[in-house]
Amino acid sequence: MESIIYKDEACELTEDFIDIGYMAENFEATNFYNKSVEVKRSHPDKSMSILISFPKVTNDFVKEILTIDKLLSALEVPVHCYLIFDKETEERAALKNRLEKLQLIYDTEDEYGSMYGTKIVSGSLKDKLTKALFLISKDGSIFYLDMPNNLEEPLDLERLRIELNKAYVTYTGVGCHG
Repeated sequence: MESIIYKDEACELTEDFIDIGYMAENFEATNFYNKSVEVKRSHPDKSMSILISFPKVTNDFVKEILTIDKLLSALEVPVHCYLIFDKETEERAALKNRLEKLQLIYDTEDEYGSMYGTKIVSGSLKDKLTKALFLISKDGSIFYLDMPNNLEEPLDLERLRIELNKAYVTYTGVGCHG
């Protein structure tokens, strides 16, 4: 079992984990309007997807989320971008109005957390999602993954820029584990 650290507390993640090179999984979620949505691993227009999750809304996390949203808003290629939390809260709902590119969704069916290995199963963050970023290529496979062991460390946005460019130009048409 993987573990993460948040404010000097160790928390364990679920045993299931999806890694780079494997085919991403479709999953059901609920959007801001409480409507069921299916987040798909691939799209007819061959666009990429980015899945980003955070355990909760804190000032530091909001600052990081808004920085990521600004970066993604500047992309000139079509990318489906999702910000995922375990469930809706007032703070998370208020964040929606500040987002330009990220679509706010909730893992109400517990599919994303379980299938992608982002569900925290112990500690004060139990049943929340860890901080994670998955870049899913045009063919539906996991192309890049950033899941810091220490949740107080930011996601690597410079590396994300590089990986976005690589994923866009290296499309092969099929994933290696499809």
